[in-house]
Amino acid sequence: MTAHLSDSDRQALRLAHDLREGMRQALPPQATAPSVSPFVDPTGRPSVLMRMDEDTARAMMALLAERRFEQAQRHPEPRRADGSHVPPPPEPALAAVPPPLPVPPQAVPPVTAADFTPAPAHHGGASTLLPTAFHTR
Repeated sequence: MTAHLSDSDRQALRLAHDLREGMRQALPPQATAPSVSPFVDPTGRPSVLMRMDEDTARAMMALLAERRFEQAQRHPEPRRADGSHVPPPPEPALAAVPPPLPVPPQAVPPVTAADFTPAPAHHGGASTLLPTAFHTR
């Protein structure tokens, strides 16, 4: 039956089947099973499309939120007695690196007012977004 399918097609079918089974086991029995359709994307990667009703989507979101809560309980962030966050210690490799040396200023003469000429004064009409003085060097 699947002899005419490419490897990517077979992998997409297997992915859809495994996802369907995993969701069937994870979601509550009253939830409508989502529709899982296999396909191969334009780059040749096996992929799936899922479609589910509102009740199933809400059950899925509740399941994901529950898992996030469980993970947060297993690995709580370090907190101080007042409840504020404790920052992680600096990495030893970064602490051992000396700060960069200051870069000496380049030998550029200071700019004086004589280096600029005033632009013509604007006397109404449409305004351009040009500076009012131009460098003459």
